[in-house]
Amino acid sequence: MIKFLEALGGKLAERWLALLLGPGALLLCVAAAGTTLGQRHWYRLGPLTERLDRLSTEPALRNTGTLVLALAGLLAASAGLGLAAGALGAALERLWLADRPRRLVERRRRRWDEARRDYEAALLEAATRTFAEEAAAARERAHVCNARRNRIALARPARSFWLGDRLAAVDTRIWETYRLDLTSAWPRLWLTLPEDVRTEIGAARARLAAATRLAAWSLGYLAVGLVWWPSALAGVVTAATAWRRARVAGAAFADLAESAVDLHGRTLADRLGIPCEGVLTEETGAAITGLLRKRT
Repeated sequence: MIKFLEALGGKLAERWLALLLGPGALLLCVAAAGTTLGQRHWYRLGPLTERLDRLSTEPALRNTGTLVLALAGLLAASAGLGLAAGALGAALERLWLADRPRRLVERRRRRWDEARRDYEAALLEAATRTFAEEAAAARERAHVCNARRNRIALARPARSFWLGDRLAAVDTRIWETYRLDLTSAWPRLWLTLPEDVRTEIGAARARLAAATRLAAWSLGYLAVGLVWWPSALAGVVTAATAWRRARVAGAAFADLAESAVDLHGRTLADRLGIPCEGVLTEETGAAITGLLRKRT
């Protein structure tokens, strides 16, 4: 037990350092350098080294107690920035998953509907063409249109951003395929999943949260860019990286959640006492939904 607690304490310390202190301290250093150099002398290291030299000669900094207090203040400020970044990251995640503003949702729906119409028209053309070459060309256009539609969303858009629609598509696809209400079924399904599957899904969810925190840190660098433009450049690069990571992590999380239903839906039915032979069907899914909703 003592070894376990020591290992747990070490992991917590590493997590604290990685999530709060390290990024926060780095942002504080960039802010200090930026306020010292300013916009006009953004590339000169002379003012920065002069300020460090002046600080090193301060009598107060030769006092051990002062150094300890300064270090404690730096750690507290870094931790505070880390907590703020976590809260802001959660807010950004809610924004990316929201269905507002409606104008963005309608715009995404128009693009998706147009791609779907083009896809269906190409399929119809392929089915009615007499010559093999013309039919093959129509099928190729249908493939391109279907890929364009899926790049917008896997189901008809209901969110303002791609990430929200990618996660919402899981509920839609599961309902259309199995008539299973994933909102009601997911907590019960989670209890039946093997430990390694839950670990994999949890890791994908953690990567998505880490990407939103990275986006929050990018806002800090953009703010420092008001006084030192290289920081704004770093903020733009960080924001682009965060968005890319969020898309990858969100897609992985959605794929794993949908796969969990595909592979372990029968297990849920068996645990609930609902007969399910072979693959999960719409009848079985509807029975699970009716049982779990409890007439609500």
